[in-house]
Amino acid sequence: MYDESSVAASAVRRIASEKTLQSVLQTLQAQEAECRMNWSLRMARLEIPEVTQPVLTHLFQFLLRNIESALTDEQALVRAFQAEVMRAQPSVMASDVLVVVGFLEELMISMAWRMVEPAQIESLVRFAHRLCFDLAREALSEGYFPAKLAARTQYMCDAPLVNWLNVLSAECDWKWFALARTRPQVNVEESALYVPETRMWTAEAPHPERTEQVRKALADGSPFVAAVGDNLYAVAEARHDPLTIRRFRQTAQWIQNALQLSIYVRGGHGSGRAELLEVLLEFDDVLASAGDMNELLTCVVEHVCRRGGFKRSALFLYNPITQTVEGVHGYNVNVEEIMRIRQTDRDIPSLTQFVQIAKPVFLKDVGNILPQSYVNKFHLSSLLVCPVIDHRRMLGIMLLDHGGRPFTPDNATIRMVEAMLARAGRMIVMQMYRQAGAAPITPLTTLTKREREILQLIADGVDTKEIGRALHISDYTVTEHVSSILRKLGAKNRTEAVAKAMRERIIH
Repeated sequence: MYDESSVAASAVRRIASEKTLQSVLQTLQAQEAECRMNWSLRMARLEIPEVTQPVLTHLFQFLLRNIESALTDEQALVRAFQAEVMRAQPSVMASDVLVVVGFLEELMISMAWRMVEPAQIESLVRFAHRLCFDLAREALSEGYFPAKLAARTQYMCDAPLVNWLNVLSAECDWKWFALARTRPQVNVEESALYVPETRMWTAEAPHPERTEQVRKALADGSPFVAAVGDNLYAVAEARHDPLTIRRFRQTAQWIQNALQLSIYVRGGHGSGRAELLEVLLEFDDVLASAGDMNELLTCVVEHVCRRGGFKRSALFLYNPITQTVEGVHGYNVNVEEIMRIRQTDRDIPSLTQFVQIAKPVFLKDVGNILPQSYVNKFHLSSLLVCPVIDHRRMLGIMLLDHGGRPFTPDNATIRMVEAMLARAGRMIVMQMYRQAGAAPITPLTTLTKREREILQLIADGVDTKEIGRALHISDYTVTEHVSSILRKLGAKNRTEAVAKAMRERIIH
């Protein structure tokens, strides 16, 4: 399984200078403290439970401290990370692994943009994508395909639920555990019993009594009911204590991830998330090859539209100061007409809602939502409105439809479009800074709380001595903080630093 990725990685390394790559990775390691701080901020933004944070931090630090070894033996790093993920189970969900690896990729690309000449950026971005994709793919294929895990044990059987519970060593005081559907009627697909003597779960044949127990649990709103898929629920019976309930929820979440990723999904093949990673990897390659902003926007409107199975798309950038959206590009539409559009939230009241939600919104019928002039001109019916975001900063929105015909997108398509536009947002910002000749402000350059305090005081017109007195620190310490601020923001002086920070809303 490693051969193809190794060949691809070797090809990328031949394109990129090994010395440059090594310099980027060494700098990343040297800034471990800053990277850890930004990792903590990322976990806070994603609201990762406190109980999981130490494990994920360990995985992130492991990758950060060993990243340079990818230059000499990428396979060894992939296997070592895979082993770390296995040791962390069942505390870590598949989505957690993707968060860790995705953040590492983000740091690598950000560092490359800060250090490397434009001619070498594309090859380094490809290296980061390929390495992180391999890390995620191998860790997930080994750690989150329960069928593959169970195949290595003597307890392998034909019931996926039993295999999952045994892999998890689920030994709570559960009398039984079941997977059930509620439409068109309650139907138990699989159920399992825990055998204390063997400390193992065993499959049981469906029977009316279990179906009735499941129906009652669903109707009563039992804490031992959790959605794990489309019209699919995990249901159990156990004593009502906080620890057992929490353990049940963890197990249900694990099963939900396994269902999304496992080759054992009935009627499905492969991993939905792995397929999404492949789509994003391909999309990133397309974006990285864009020569200028116009080419980049063309790639975005075309590839998102075609990948999502839509007929038309229109891209609008959002100005938070004037609270307006301005048309910039489109696919299978009159681009000149799109570029003439400039609307405020007063013209389109729902615009404020789209911006504030910052999540995809599906409009079944836009007749009473958008101005009638646009509905008639572009023959609009149903629309999918998706945000274009860079690190939670709203850049714009994309409208997608089926050429004026009514439609209803599935959840997988919405998630894919949302993920693609998040990648597009990052590249749009990088292209803006490239054209402006400035380095992008990324999470890697996030200021500390003290640095933000000092920068805010500078913006308020306070001098060095007054800052020191206000914060009870020496003038020398203030000067050191200011130097750090200038370095992180890539500013030549305090005035430029304040201007950049205000533009990025770091200070007010």
